[in-house]
Amino acid sequence: MAKPSPPQAILLSYVAVITVGLVLFRVLPTTKGDVSLVDSLFTVTSAVTVTGLTVLNTEKELTDVGKWLLLILIQIGGLGYMTITTFLLITLRRKIGLKERLVLSEALNYPGIHGLVRFLRRVVLFAVLTELVGFFLLYLWWLPDMGYRGALFPALFHSVSAFNNAGFSLFGDNLVRFREDLFVNMIVIALIVLGGIGFFVINDLYLYYTRRVRRLSTHTKLVLSLSGILILLGWLGLILTELAHYSGVWAFDWKTRLTSTLFLSVSSRTAGFNTVDISLLSESSLFLLMLLMFVGASPGSTGGGIKTTTFAVILLAVVSYIRGRGEVVVFSRSITQGQIHRAMVVMALSFLHIALVNLLIDRIEEKDFLSTIFEVVSAFSTVGLSVGGGEGVSFSAQLSPVSKLLIVVTMLVGRVGIISFAMALIGREVHSRVRHPEARLLL
Repeated sequence: MAKPSPPQAILLSYVAVITVGLVLFRVLPTTKGDVSLVDSLFTVTSAVTVTGLTVLNTEKELTDVGKWLLLILIQIGGLGYMTITTFLLITLRRKIGLKERLVLSEALNYPGIHGLVRFLRRVVLFAVLTELVGFFLLYLWWLPDMGYRGALFPALFHSVSAFNNAGFSLFGDNLVRFREDLFVNMIVIALIVLGGIGFFVINDLYLYYTRRVRRLSTHTKLVLSLSGILILLGWLGLILTELAHYSGVWAFDWKTRLTSTLFLSVSSRTAGFNTVDISLLSESSLFLLMLLMFVGASPGSTGGGIKTTTFAVILLAVVSYIRGRGEVVVFSRSITQGQIHRAMVVMALSFLHIALVNLLIDRIEEKDFLSTIFEVVSAFSTVGLSVGGGEGVSFSAQLSPVSKLLIVVTMLVGRVGIISFAMALIGREVHSRVRHPEARLLL
């Protein structure tokens, strides 16, 4: 029997974690009442894929055991099963074969296998240290109100959830109660950004500032610059789309308006936390949030979406074509035709998947179209923002079991990656040496 290819191994690892998580969720006392199998699968998949969409009220319907299981699944899903198991093997001084290195390289979006073990160690160390710092800061801040014991688990849970861009919260209103708390907003934003820019970028920054490399890579420069631009444009865009919309963000004072829109701009890229009721936003704000969600985080991060670099390559290719240039250039470096082709395929497949699932759910449910497509985009980009539901429950809670299963599949596709998912289903690549005559088409 042939061994699975790297994309197949990654898909199977997520399916395995979801399966084990589902069994534990059903066997252990994780809920305070009866929960259907579909709702259990939805909750576990949302945690493993670090999406954050919920059909259960995490605060009211899950027991302490259920919340701890959710936390563990978020951590495994964020870093990746392959990352964690390989790190444990390295810790136990087990040898990592070429096949395992190839799978891990694919899972982490790491170019090649040279230096992969050192990179993996830095990834895990950085994740643990960042989550501990976030936990410590949130714990100290919540200590006066929640007490020594009361602040422990919420601080740990929200630090892990924020860094892994999961969007799960222990509070029924997510983070709405902290809308005017600038400290909590800034800590969560910092954790989201650090988890969303990609481990390759973090590693590159570490090597640069320790003077092990002379310059930052083109990838790092592109990710940092585009991430900053998207956050700024999203922030300004939300201020404009909410202008004079008094049932939404404009109902607050200017300080809260600026904080809430900045938080939404960062969170919508893939985290899914919210400090305002999404259903009260204007339709133009919801459309802008969908665009931000679709782009998502950066490659090799805990986030989803088509990724910032994919969006950048397509945008640069369009601009270069319009200007009549023969090559696509960024930071004085040429982008290959293969990378442009891959970016276009990611964009096309992502759009087709979202359109198909949205049409199916809209036909089955016959609910508000904007709410439906917002939910599908949120699931595909593993964001977790939702227009409907309220009280910590998403629009998905109102859907039929069939529609919930479509959302489950969409969350899995979004986490694995649309190309990796397609390649895992199709099988191994077949390289042909045959070249066909060029076709002349009118475009």
